[in-house]
Amino acid sequence: MLRSSGFPGFCLRSAAAVLCVSILVLCTPLPARGEETFTPSGASRADEGDHGYWVTPMDITDEEAVWAMLMADSYVLKGDQQEQVLLRAEKSDLSDAVGEVTCVSQGVQILSGDEDGWTRIRCYSSSFHDTVTEQWNRLAEGWVPTSRIVRQTPDRGMGLVVDKLTQRLYVFRDGKLFSTLRVSTGLPNEKQPYNETRSGEFFLVSRVGDFKSDNMTCEKAIRFNSGDLLHQVPYIGKDKDYDICEAKLGERASHGCIRVQRKRTPEGVNMTWIWNNYKKYTKIVIWEDVEGRTIPETPPETEVYYNPKKGKNYHLRAACYGVRDEYEPMTAITWAELSTDKYSKLKPCPYCNPPEK
Repeated sequence: MLRSSGFPGFCLRSAAAVLCVSILVLCTPLPARGEETFTPSGASRADEGDHGYWVTPMDITDEEAVWAMLMADSYVLKGDQQEQVLLRAEKSDLSDAVGEVTCVSQGVQILSGDEDGWTRIRCYSSSFHDTVTEQWNRLAEGWVPTSRIVRQTPDRGMGLVVDKLTQRLYVFRDGKLFSTLRVSTGLPNEKQPYNETRSGEFFLVSRVGDFKSDNMTCEKAIRFNSGDLLHQVPYIGKDKDYDICEAKLGERASHGCIRVQRKRTPEGVNMTWIWNNYKKYTKIVIWEDVEGRTIPETPPETEVYYNPKKGKNYHLRAACYGVRDEYEPMTAITWAELSTDKYSKLKPCPYCNPPEK
């Protein structure tokens, strides 16, 4: 665990770190019984041996299934990292284009065998601003040359899940949910529908580093889908003002990239940690917030924590990088108590990411 600079009491933080991983999933709201199961393809799991992205339920609490999905091989198309291949309506280069898929990094679902040198696939269309198809994140099916398709094995060190419904990035290591970060995915509008972050399964394929976007500077960018990058939440100006963009973490705000929190979680994870620890072909899957998916309610007996000495936030655990050591361990209250007058003004901590009220 990384040490918080300027704060004493490393031993207390180390002890808290031992506990935090074991209770991480317990603090995550569980789906209600009978709640509908959603998969990226809309269908139930094909068989027990299929652990692919397309048939795995979008349920972050099922660690075993999510880890199996993140470690499963995927099919991608050969080419350059920023090259795109058109999905054709028919088995011909002259037929209509119904979508686009990015080479090297974007995983696809195989729907048919080789037919006359063509294979039918499914993916979320990676149409960008200069597209020929204008299929903005549409779940598309079409034909591509069979010779383009290759199998890709992900790096086994970790895997990432971005859920556009919760606007969270979930870091998995060694088969377990390791840490949770706030993100901002794309915010489309009428003039810029291409701002939508493409859903699907992808691989982190190259370091881009820092870049400018309008008046913002985005640091530690990693390519996962042509021009779409995973990067630290931007800052503005020479004084590195993060406040404006950090205030929007947890909601859609970007032009298609995924902005990631820079403040460290209780496990010491932030975008800098991802930059330092990811390997090429780390898998990152992006779940679509399809109609009908909802964020489960937090059980009223769930414990959260706060600093009774004028603390303004509630926290996931008794120790947090956002609180000075002298105020730890913090005081536990229940989720139900957050609705009472005494605690109603407490806001979720931007470091440890407790459930939102």
